[in-house]
Amino acid sequence: MSRSAQHLQEAADWLTRLQRPEVEETDWLAFDAWLSEPGALEAYDAIQAVDEEIFQRGSAVRGELAEPRRATVKRAFTIDWRWLGGLGAAAAVAAVAIVVAPWGELLPQPDALYATAKGEHRAVQLADGSHIDLNTDSHVSVRLDKEARRVTVHDGQALFDVAHDSQRPFLITAGDETVRVVGTKFDVRRRDGQLSVTVLRGLVEVSTDGEDTPVRLRPGQMLEHVEGASGVVVRAVAAEDQVGWRSGRLIYRDQPLGRIVSDMNHYFDRPLRLEGETAANLRFSGVLIVDSQDAMVRRLTSLMPLSATPTDDSIVLRGKSSAPN
Repeated sequence: MSRSAQHLQEAADWLTRLQRPEVEETDWLAFDAWLSEPGALEAYDAIQAVDEEIFQRGSAVRGELAEPRRATVKRAFTIDWRWLGGLGAAAAVAAVAIVVAPWGELLPQPDALYATAKGEHRAVQLADGSHIDLNTDSHVSVRLDKEARRVTVHDGQALFDVAHDSQRPFLITAGDETVRVVGTKFDVRRRDGQLSVTVLRGLVEVSTDGEDTPVRLRPGQMLEHVEGASGVVVRAVAAEDQVGWRSGRLIYRDQPLGRIVSDMNHYFDRPLRLEGETAANLRFSGVLIVDSQDAMVRRLTSLMPLSATPTDDSIVLRGKSSAPN
């Protein structure tokens, strides 16, 4: 089996695995590592395109299966395999795997999964006209039902521009929070157990597990919440700062250095590590241009009292007062 055909088979396996109800964070981490392999993301996109084609035509298949013994002449049901471009017969074989494994059902689960690798951004247009911009190292799933449009932010950050549809609310689940909108533009971030929702246009209603009253957010407001904790914090922000990542800028206003390091680690494979109490207590306000890791580290150390020391597997940041002589 060629490597491209193997990637297609692996992509089909991932598509089914991540739709299981028992999927865990370790599965998403393994999926993220697989996506970083050369050719993996392209294979996943191809398999997902076939999955969506099958789902769109699913009603025809269900109609045929409803009364199989009464049908005297079976009408052909075809899938447009041109979705796979020039990937050929191996791609077709891999694509078929998504409809028969692991449950043995003919039709796939209706959730569409979208992901980005480290350092990647992705724009997704949904069938209802809504748009999702995915930040680096992010994973979301989408289900468009007749009564509602449902999105789960498994990890990462996404900007939503929701098409107005008063008959079908747009519901986003991120950890223990649910965001409900009809038509608006807002950013959702879920990283390291920290949740935030920032509104750029329209109104957003956020419900948190264990809280009786949902919180309504207006443009220029951000809600922050720690998963599993009680209560939320709502404050006024420069909303466009929160989505600066779309133009390759990370904008911070009095943020702990740990937050900046965490953000940078979602862009690059080689992790940054903070060492020493001095570094842990530093706070940062400014703009970091997203380009190479070395360039970003140089800018950060020029703007803050930090030293950077490369090791075999990471880059260690220390406050200068605790740096070794």
